[in-house]
Amino acid sequence: MDILELTFQLGVFFAIYGFIWFFVDLGFKVLGGGNSRSTIETYFLKTIQYVFLVNVIFLFSIDMNSGYISLLNLYPIIGILTLYFIGKFQKNQNNMMMFSRMGLKMSNSQFNPKYEALVIVIALFAFIGLMFRPDIANNSVALWFKESILDIESTAIIGFVFKVIGFFFLVGLILKTVNAFQYISRMLFERNDRKDSGFDDYEEVS
Repeated sequence: MDILELTFQLGVFFAIYGFIWFFVDLGFKVLGGGNSRSTIETYFLKTIQYVFLVNVIFLFSIDMNSGYISLLNLYPIIGILTLYFIGKFQKNQNNMMMFSRMGLKMSNSQFNPKYEALVIVIALFAFIGLMFRPDIANNSVALWFKESILDIESTAIIGFVFKVIGFFFLVGLILKTVNAFQYISRMLFERNDRKDSGFDDYEEVS
């Protein structure tokens, strides 16, 4: 499976998992009596969400490699997961900034950059840990998520909708990668340009 096909397929899985988690999260809210969550509770549940996401993606990655765990084939998946989580981080951060400028507060969640980054790190380390203990990945919760994702993906209309989302995820990831390379190249160019045309701290310019 080439990198474009892999990215597209993971985009579909991400979208369907998010769809399923919406109802799981709704169930938690009902059990909690509809009370608003604290920041700790919000990120505790997000940790569970992300850990099971990487667990499910790990199971799919094994299936993609015919049951064989290859570190070489898992590296691109780690990269795509990292970009996906960074994209979620930036989206939440931008939403918070937008609401702050409008003088409003985000009602559905609390955004804390430190907690957000910590959850992402925990999720990525969980994926790496599964590479060394793949037997842990075959738990009942992850297997249920996996089967649910496959069932939804195989549905005619709904499955097609998520494939469209996967396509846009692929396009978005390509654009983000291109923009990142352009940004890094521009920063390096400007840095070298400043060095070439820089003045000494004590040099007078007439």
